[in-house]
Order: sequence, then structure tokens, then C-alpha cells
Amino acid sequence: MNLWEELLSNFAVVAITTSLWTLTYRHLSVLRDRHQALALGLVMSAGVLAVMALPFHFREGVYLDTRYTFLALSGFFGRPWAAVLPFLTALLRRIAAGGTGLSIAVPHIFMATGFGLFGFFIRGKKIPSISSLIWLSGAVAFSGIFGFYLVLPSSIWWQLTLETVLPFAGILFGATFLAACALTQELHRHVATVENRVYRAIIEALPDCLNAKDIEGRFIVANPATAKLMGAKSAIDLHGKTDADFYSADTASEFRRTEIEMMQRAEPTRLRQNFIKTDGYETWLSTLKAPLKDKHGKLIGLITHNKDITEQHQLEVTLAETKAKLEDALASMADGLAMFDADGRLLFQNDKHTELFPLTSDLRQPGVNLREIVSASLERGEVAASDHRPEILADQITKDLLTAGNRIFPLANGRWVETRTRSSRDGGMTIVFSDITEVRRKERELSQLNAKLAAVADTDGLTGVINRRGFDRVLDSAIQDAIREEADLGLLMIDVDRFKAFNDTYGHPAGDQCLKRVAQTLEGLLSKSPGVSVARYGGEEFAVILPGMGATATLEVAHWICRAVRNLSLNHVGSEKGVVTVSVGAATWQNSKGRDIGQLLRYADEALYHAKTSGRGCVRGLNVIKAA
Repeated sequence: MNLWEELLSNFAVVAITTSLWTLTYRHLSVLRDRHQALALGLVMSAGVLAVMALPFHFREGVYLDTRYTFLALSGFFGRPWAAVLPFLTALLRRIAAGGTGLSIAVPHIFMATGFGLFGFFIRGKKIPSISSLIWLSGAVAFSGIFGFYLVLPSSIWWQLTLETVLPFAGILFGATFLAACALTQELHRHVATVENRVYRAIIEALPDCLNAKDIEGRFIVANPATAKLMGAKSAIDLHGKTDADFYSADTASEFRRTEIEMMQRAEPTRLRQNFIKTDGYETWLSTLKAPLKDKHGKLIGLITHNKDITEQHQLEVTLAETKAKLEDALASMADGLAMFDADGRLLFQNDKHTELFPLTSDLRQPGVNLREIVSASLERGEVAASDHRPEILADQITKDLLTAGNRIFPLANGRWVETRTRSSRDGGMTIVFSDITEVRRKERELSQLNAKLAAVADTDGLTGVINRRGFDRVLDSAIQDAIREEADLGLLMIDVDRFKAFNDTYGHPAGDQCLKRVAQTLEGLLSKSPGVSVARYGGEEFAVILPGMGATATLEVAHWICRAVRNLSLNHVGSEKGVVTVSVGAATWQNSKGRDIGQLLRYADEALYHAKTSGRGCVRGLNVIKAA
């Protein structure tokens, strides 16, 4: 028997051992990695013993076999745990055999095992590539032949190479490469099997319907959810059938039409579908259909994912009906309604809101910031402006509107608007705008009637406005109303500048006429403001009570008064202004929970003092009195 025939028997052992492992591995894949490695080592050890029992006798004490293939494969595919047993088996078996070739065989055993482990650590957990298998096969071939050239004389190297080394290296390379390919293929198969199991488990566990059909509309694959939707006994029962086997002709025809259109477009399509189930209930589906193609890109069917959205659809219908009713209710409101987010951007409004503010109706759109709307109202003359810088006034009005509570604002066209601001959980604000011009008018008429009834007791005989007694009564009543309604309250203290000098220059009769003109001016200016009261506080000092007015509105009224008195152009040579002027002190009680008339008066009086020390003929206001 020649070398080739004897080595081919080793090759057969390698093939049988590799086949044995690939058949066994699929049953051992449930074991832990360490146990799998030990099993591989055991199989490879059996292969080592088998090939070492069929050696080729090279020369006295030197035997050749393919043990190196098993040593390298066990380390390369099974990690150190798998390499130990074949390594010890080969080493002990060769030592027990003895002979002159022992010094060559032992390094060969170490080298083959080392090459296998080195390859394992290099590839890590990745499945080996073809190039790594070629490298491993070459390394095994080298580990089986390199010793010959170290111990044998160079004079026989040529003959040795042709007759022994090349055939032996070829057998080692071929056996290792084919065995490694088989083991690698088994790894690929195992990974694919695991992935298929996972995918199958996921598909079957999906609560939504998932299925695939061929181009004729026949089911290829379906999960249990699909079978349940269609009323089939099981997913397998769907195979080879079409929608026509489970739905009415009209429903099946419509489903098929959409599938044909989708396949013609050859791109994923999402749509809503509804049909009547066999139990008589209407069902709505959210459907995603995608083309199914083979590896060459040819269309072979389509994949469908269905989600039952019947409850969602019913909720959407109910929500739409509720929304329509709500919109009708909001549209019929007599008041304007506007909702703003935490950043002051308009989210929603009804038609009445824009009707109240026609000059800025184009800006009052969702997404526009309230600060921008207020600035435009001032610029376009919709909201009455004052001597304040527009940007400062806009900031103040915006702040007032976005602060919870009730406010009253005069508009430039003489109308009055009440705002009721309430905060929401998300930090936004809901504001109700009410045109209270008529209400204020009726309140003013009622106030005038009451004033006539109390004229004898509460009217100043010289000026015709209420006196100090009437002022105290009205202020006490206004404070009680502000506390009850949680509304603002403004108070103005007004002093005729250099009045003593006026009397000294023009005489007391002229002084009396001056006070009458001032009082008439105040009343004329504020006569259209419901609830506002003008009083002669004492001597040349007047007071104005402004119910429902915040800081901004109170200061605006104060500036109106200053301008109106100055515009009387009453000569006053005893004043540095040349005409009669007044100094005004303004104070505002904002959302007060307590009751302290004295504090409000002190604030207004102190503000008046600042106006007089600031050159007279001007307005000064203190910080508003905050809630206790």
C-alpha cells in the first residue's frame, strides 16, 4: 500500500468524525458553551485515536497521520475547553508509542493545537470566513511537515518533498479545509435555525395580523392573529386559500383590488380598510402592504400587516362629534375665549374673540404670541395708550393678561372689556373677554341714581362732586366689592398745584371757580366710566376711586386727568407752569384678601407727595398692594 492509499484512510476518518459532530451538534445546541466545547473535544479525541491507529510508517520510529487536523479544529471551533482533551490524547498516545520520531511528533502536536487556539482568539465569536479557513488549513499542513526538514539531512530533502511531504501536506490541508468548511456550514445552519425560531416566535406572539401571499393572492404564511381575524381554525388552515374563502365576494374583491394596485406600484402602501365580519360587526383595519421579492428582485407576492383599529375608529368618530358640538357651543358664546400655552402663544380662540378686537383680528391666529398681539393693539390704536413707552406698556398689559384674576381694560373706542384669566395644569392660560360697556353704562346709571339720593349728605356744595363723607362711604364699598370679586381697585389723589398762590393772586371767588372747573373736568372726563367716583377730599385736593382697574389702567386715567386740566389753560401766574395744573398720586390694590383702607390711602398720598416733589403737574405711582 502506498502513501496516498494509507493517508486516504486517515482522510476518511476525518470525514466520518466531522459528519458525526455535525449530526450531534444540532442536538447539543441546547447545552451551555462549555459543555458543547467538552463534547467537541470528546469527538475530536475519538478522531485522534482513530487516525493514530491507522498510521503510515514513514521510517523507523516515525509514523504519519492526520491527528493535527483534529487538534487544530478542536481549538479553532471549540476554544481551550475543547482543545485540552484531544491534545492530551494525542500527546499521551504518541509518547506511549515511543520510537525515534517522538522528538518531532511532540512539537508538531503543540504547534497544531497552538495554531487552532490562536485562530479562535483572532476570530472571536464571529463565524469563520473562507480566508480564515484557508489560513487554518495551511497552518495545519505546516505544523505536520516542518519537523522533517529540521531532523533529516538536506541531501534527501528533494526526494522527501516529492514522495512524502507534498502528499502528506496536501492530505492535511484538504482534510482540514473540508472538515472546517463542514463545521462552519453547521454553525451557519445553527445560527439560521435559531434566528428562524426567534422570528417565528415573534410572529406568532404578535397581537397584530401578519401574513404573506403569492401574486395570485393565496396565503403562504400567516400568524395565529390572522387566523383569528379571518375566522380560520388555525394559521395552517389559511395556507393556499384566499380572502374569498373567508369574506363576502364584495369584500374579497375590494381587498384583491388594493393588492393588485400595490403590486403594480411595487412599493409599501399604508391604508385603512373596513369590512363586515361574519358575526355582523363592522371592523376597521390599519393595513401596511409591502412587496415580497426573491433574491433576484423579482416580485413573488406581498406581505401584509393588519392592526385592528375598530375601537380607535369609534373613538375618533366620537371625538369628532364632540369637537363639532364644542365648536358650535364656543361659536355661540357671547364672550370671547382664547387659550394660550405656557409661553404665551395662542392655541385656540372662538369667533367672538376676534370680533371684540377687529383692528388686530388678522394677528389673532394660533401660534402668535400674546405680546405681539398686545403691541399691535397699541400701535393700531385699539387699546388706549398712555405716556409710557409702548414696549413697557405692552409688557405690563401682557403680564396682567397672563396673571390669574379679573381685569377691566378701557379700549380707545370708548368700550370696556373685562378679562377673566384662569391657569391650566400645563402652565397655560384661558382668558375670557367680555364686552361690559353696556353693563358699565347701567352700573353708571345706577350709581348716578344712588348719588342723587345721597346728594344732600354726600355732595360738596361748591364743586358738586361727593364730599369727604361720601368718599369714605364709596371707598369702603369699593374695597368690599374688590375683596368679594377678587378684583383690582385703583385710587388717585389729586392736588391743584400752587392753589394758595392762585387765591392770593386772583382772589377767593376766582379760586372757587377754579376748583369748580377742575371738578367739572374730572367728572366730564370720567363720566362714561361706570363705577368711577370723583370726590373733593379737602380744600384743593380731590380723589378718584377706580373699581376694577389694575396698575396700567389706573396710571392711564391719571395721565388723562393731568392732560385734561392742563388743557383748560387757566392762567396761573403764581405757578411755574403758567397755567393751572394738578399733581396726581396713583395706588392700586391688586387681588387683596384683607381690608386696610388706611394703607391704600397712605400709598396714594405718598405717591402724590412724590409727584409734587418731582416738579408738580405730573403723575407718580407706587408699587401695587399685593395680596396678603
